Order: sequence, then C-alpha cells, then structure tokens
Amino acid sequence: MRTANIKNPALSEDALKDSETRYRRLFETAQDGILILDAETGAIVDVNPFLMSLLDYSREEFVGKELWQIGLFKDIEASKEAFLELQAKGYVRYEDLPLKTKSGQCINVEFVSNVYGVNSKKVVQCNVRDITQRKHTEELEQRLRQAQKMEAIGQLAGGLAHDFNNLLGVILGYCEILEEQDLTQPTRKMILEIHNAGSSAKNLTQHLLAFSRRQVLQPVVLNLNEIVNRVDTMLGRLIGENVELVNLLGDDLGAIKADPSQIEQVLMNLAINARDAMSKGGRITIETTNVEIDETYARQHPPVKPGRYVMLSVSDTGAGMDLETQSHIFEPFFTTKPPGKGTGLGLSTVFGIVKQSGGTISAYSEPGHGTTFKIYFPRRNEAPVVMRQGKVEPLRGGTETILLVDDAAPLRGLTRRLLEDCGYTVLDSGDPAEALKMAELHRGPLPLMITDVVMPGFGGPILAERLAAIRPETKVLYTSGYAADEIVHACVPGQDYAFLEKPFTRNDLVRRVRDLLDSPAVSRS
Repeated sequence: MRTANIKNPALSEDALKDSETRYRRLFETAQDGILILDAETGAIVDVNPFLMSLLDYSREEFVGKELWQIGLFKDIEASKEAFLELQAKGYVRYEDLPLKTKSGQCINVEFVSNVYGVNSKKVVQCNVRDITQRKHTEELEQRLRQAQKMEAIGQLAGGLAHDFNNLLGVILGYCEILEEQDLTQPTRKMILEIHNAGSSAKNLTQHLLAFSRRQVLQPVVLNLNEIVNRVDTMLGRLIGENVELVNLLGDDLGAIKADPSQIEQVLMNLAINARDAMSKGGRITIETTNVEIDETYARQHPPVKPGRYVMLSVSDTGAGMDLETQSHIFEPFFTTKPPGKGTGLGLSTVFGIVKQSGGTISAYSEPGHGTTFKIYFPRRNEAPVVMRQGKVEPLRGGTETILLVDDAAPLRGLTRRLLEDCGYTVLDSGDPAEALKMAELHRGPLPLMITDVVMPGFGGPILAERLAAIRPETKVLYTSGYAADEIVHACVPGQDYAFLEKPFTRNDLVRRVRDLLDSPAVSRS
C-alpha cells in the first residue's frame, strides 16, 4: 500500500516565519539604506534604520508618503518619469545620485530599484548605498593623477626652456652686437626682425618656466594691495573700455612673501583671461582679504592646508566654464580660444607662479555665470617693504680678470666677447674641473667667476665651493635658464655672489658684473 505524501501546514508556516524573521533581521541591520514602495502608487511602506539615520528623517516622515513627496527627492528632476520607467522595466539603477539630508547636507548615493512580488502583490525595493567617501577618495585620486601629470609636464617644459634659453642668449646677444654695426637699412631691418622673434621666444620660455616652477624669483615681503594699486592703470588699458574694473581691497591686510613682478604677471594674466571671456563687456572684480582656514574647510578643498592666509580673488561676469574645461585650464597650451588668439600659457603661468610662491589656486565657474579664481598666500608676520623704482646707472666696464665657466660653447663665446669688449680679461672653460685648474694656475688676482649652475660633471654651486678653498677672495655670479633646487639653496643674492637669469642682455651682464665687483667682500670664515 502506497503512503500518501501529505504536506505538514505547521512546518510550512514555521519555515515562513523563520524566513520572515531572517529577512527582518537583515533589513534592520543592513549597512545600506532600504526603502520598500508600493509598485502601483509609489507610496513608501517601509524604511530601514540605516536610511533614516543616513538622511536624518524619522520613520513617520517616510512611511505613507509617495517617493517624490519626500524632501530629499523633491529636487530630482523627472522623479515621476523615473518611477514610470521602473514600473515598465522592473529595474532602475543610478550610479551616482545626489541627495540631501533633512539638514541640507549633500550625500552621494548609488541607488538601485527592483520590482518583485510579495503575497501576490508587487513591491519596489530601493537599495541606497552611501558612496560619499568613495567619491571623495576618487576625487582625491584624480587630483593626485592630475598633479603628477602636471609635474611631469612641468619637468619636461623646464628642461626644454633651459636648453632653449641658451640658444636664445646667443641669438639675442649677437643681434645686439650687429645692431650697433654700420649696416644697410635692409640688413638692419632683417636683424631687427630676428631680434623681435627672439624676444617673443624669450617671453614664451618665461611662461614655460613659470608653469614648471623653475623660474628665478626675487621674493620680498609685500602688501598685495600695493601691487593691485600699482597695476590698476595698466589693467584698465588691457581690458578695454567695455569692461568695468572693481577693486575691493581689504583693510589691515597681512603681508605675503612673493616676487612683486610675478604677482603683477598673475594679475595681468587673470585680467586678460577674464576680458576674453566677456566679448560683450562685463565686470572684473579684484578682491583682497585676510582669511583663516580651518581643518574642515581644508579637508573639503585640498590642497589648501589650515592656517592664516591672504586671499587674492579675481572674478568676472563672463561666459563661465563647464567641469571638463575646468579640469584642464592650468595645463600648458590648453585653450578654448580659436587658433591665433592665444598661446594657452596664461593660466599655466599663473599656476606656476602661485605654486612657486608657496600659495594655492582654485577656480569656480559655471556656464553662463562667470568665473572666480581664488589664490591663497601664506600670511607673514614681517612688515612689507616699501616699493621704489630702481635708478638706471650708466654702463661701466673694467680691467679685472674673470673666470667664465659654461658648457654651452656658443653662449660662452658670446659672453666672453661681451666682457672683453668692456675691457675685462676672460679665462673660459666648458669643464668645471678644468676651470678649477685654470684658477689654481692663474698668477694674478681673480676677483670674479661667472658660472652656469647646471653642467656635466658637477654644477656651479659645487664648483664655487671648491674654488673658495683655493681662491677665497673670488666672488661668484651664477647664470642659469631656470631655478632648479640647487639654485634656490645656493644662489641667494648676496654681497659676494649673485644670480643672472638666462637669456641675459649685454647691459644686464655688464651691470651685474660691475655691481658685484664693486661690492664689499664678505669674509667666508
């Protein structure tokens, strides 16, 4: 006799209760937010504790409401259309959905909705995962990758500019010599065109050096308000009559340490950039103020660090930029202007100057709502220097003996000629080790050495150190096309050593040599 297989209703009911208990335990303890909706009406029928805590809403503020009636979803466009799509497809996913807590704090979530049946009735389960920290980490990683890319580009640009400056020094120097010769007018005109092209190329390399943070700065403690006032008239001419220039300069402004000419360059470049974004006119506002940045603000706005700063802000009412454009604005040669209308080096130059001056810069912009650049310079406690216009002295040569060391033979030949034309005796070499032997064998006084900073074998600072052991009286004039680390540490202008940036003019060279030779010697003991 076959026994009938009869199901035990009590066992099925117990299993169902166990299943519901397990589900409820998972629902209540889940570390993701969970919403249960009526699939027909969109009304919320349940919400778990994690989501209530995440968004700061009570259970009563969720349950019984339609999804789009809840404050955090009110501002999401097409919420009802999205719900209709969910009803039709049974599945909706948002990789990055911005929500707001009841207090208004922004939270980024991953939002996944599924439709399924429960007891012959369809419901929607919405899983809400907080990705705010993940998104913040991704943004920091993106900033790091961008910084690494900018650093690599800067190293390349700085190296190219250094070599190019040696070539430009030869071109510009011989142009100066030829322009003083008795030439026919057509020949003189051609030389002038070469000189002008070389000067333009020199300006281009200065932009590259500024971006790569390898230009030579002469920082002083200064007041930003004084710099803004100094360039006010010049900025007015640059931006034109259809653009209004407004200065909002803070009272009792703290001092910063920077190169005044480079800060002027920053203001000019930002003003020109703003002007170009306002083809129909508008307003540029330059603002200075003291600010103190706390830990919270610093965490939200890297790479700025907590501390006391002087802020320089330049705002415009122009076309603005989208996020994609903003991610590239400080890269060299990136421009949104048509061909022939810009080099793409203006903002990269600003970036390099600010970084080399120990500051940070950020941009905020929206299409159609203008752009604001904010620069934060560390605040100093010292009193700012008084800015004065330098007096130009007449050129004076001499009869002293000078040791000239530079591995760039064409530039060394030109420099020797310029010095000999002024009466000096020149010993020259392209090899630092050979130059030391020349100094040791020379029988007469050797009051000055002119040396490049970066050379094969060993550089200018090491050469100067070894020369001091055998010729302690010899002063040093360093030359270089960029401010590498060894320049920053070893070539601080002083009484017995100085710095001359390549490419230099004949007048710059002759004046610097005479000034250094005439300055009192400083004991090295």
